[in-house]
Amino acid sequence: MKTLWIHACTVLCGLLLAAAAAAQTPKLTDGSFDIVCNYSHTLPDDAIVYPGKPGIAMQHDFFGNTTTNAYSTADTLQAVSGSTCENAADGTAYWAPSLKLPDGTIVRPSYQKTYYTNQAVPSAKRVYVQALPAGLKMMVGDHHGTQPNPRISFLCTGRGYTNTIPTNCVPDPATGTQLNIGMNFPTCWDGVNLSPVMGGHDNMAYPDSNGKCPSGYPVHLPEVNMNIAYNLGQISDLTNVQLSLDPQLDAQGNVVKQLWGSLYTAHGDFFMGWRPQAAQYMATYCMNKGRVCNRELPYSYSEPSDDATVVVGSTANYGTAKTLNAQRSSGSTPESVFYVKFKIPQGAVTLPPEFTPRYMLLVDGGNMTDTAAVNIGAFSVSTDWSEQTINGTNAPACQGTESTLYLNNQVQYRTFTVTDAINQAIAAGKDTVAFCVRGTGDGRLFQFGSKESVNRPVLYMIAVNPLPT
Repeated sequence: MKTLWIHACTVLCGLLLAAAAAAQTPKLTDGSFDIVCNYSHTLPDDAIVYPGKPGIAMQHDFFGNTTTNAYSTADTLQAVSGSTCENAADGTAYWAPSLKLPDGTIVRPSYQKTYYTNQAVPSAKRVYVQALPAGLKMMVGDHHGTQPNPRISFLCTGRGYTNTIPTNCVPDPATGTQLNIGMNFPTCWDGVNLSPVMGGHDNMAYPDSNGKCPSGYPVHLPEVNMNIAYNLGQISDLTNVQLSLDPQLDAQGNVVKQLWGSLYTAHGDFFMGWRPQAAQYMATYCMNKGRVCNRELPYSYSEPSDDATVVVGSTANYGTAKTLNAQRSSGSTPESVFYVKFKIPQGAVTLPPEFTPRYMLLVDGGNMTDTAAVNIGAFSVSTDWSEQTINGTNAPACQGTESTLYLNNQVQYRTFTVTDAINQAIAAGKDTVAFCVRGTGDGRLFQFGSKESVNRPVLYMIAVNPLPT
């Protein structure tokens, strides 16, 4: 009973937070993130349709988590550090049917690129979302399909996107035809079931043309748009290109014959395996802030335990203010600097060996004086202070390992690279780090959101290795 109550509270709290965010920001802009994952392996397994039953599903091409098979669970996805994705935080399993050319050649996919957005497809509306829950299973498309599907699109060399099978691709003389199959997964969750019930209740649904979720599916999740790329050689008409289907089985459940269907049977599967903090960051700091995060999604992150502006020489305390100010002295105006303290984000020791962690200090603000673009500095400082007592007479000296940030007058989230300072703190056995931020020597005022604001600072650890595509 306690577990059910906690789960219900998690869903309800997520909805309440989304509603509160919507009230604070009347118009949500495009929030997005994308990731590239290379091909991993091929198996006749399906952990959604045939969990625990290896060998009886259609041939699937897998991306991302390198251990995905019929026995995969939410726990096994989280336990594995190996992934073909460029971001070490993504242990998700992505898969789709294998592809065969008319001459019988099985074409291994090159890669897949997945876009995560706050768009309530099929509408253009942007919505506040809850983080993708660990272990969520989703499907898109129809493996019995015989007609165009609005959730499945095709793009081939020389032609634009279409829901119909391309017949007039224009092969590149050197590289041939590239086919991309795009798949828009549903975005409305019932808030209870992590997996669809085969032949029964589906745990996911699509919103209507106005972006409204149907009754029984109240939770908006990020839109997942998976695009798989294939190199098909010098082919222009894809009418007879085929995708694998579930095989014919005998009475004992043994495979008798492999079956194939047209491109209209295209479909995809998604088994959520992002690290929980990465999934939460995606929702909170990308989707629900209307930020285009590109490929910058952290492995782990921390929000401030303390932050405050201090005015040099003053005993006034500004620990509860919603803004953080950095301004060098000018005329009769004394210098203001701000301090911010975090727990060091964890997880670097669990990264695969090919990944090197980077640490970033994310702050929301800009130059409030003019339109000039200039550098400001962040310095690692002692953590021996609190926001309740720090002031301009007892603050640590604003000096140490420096990172710089180039910014202008646009108020937005920006990042200092603070990897050196964090590595030095870790080497010294510390689990907490603090920074002091100073403006330039010309008296400009730089202002940022504090932890008491809706756009608080964040310290995150990220590990990304861009993949060749």
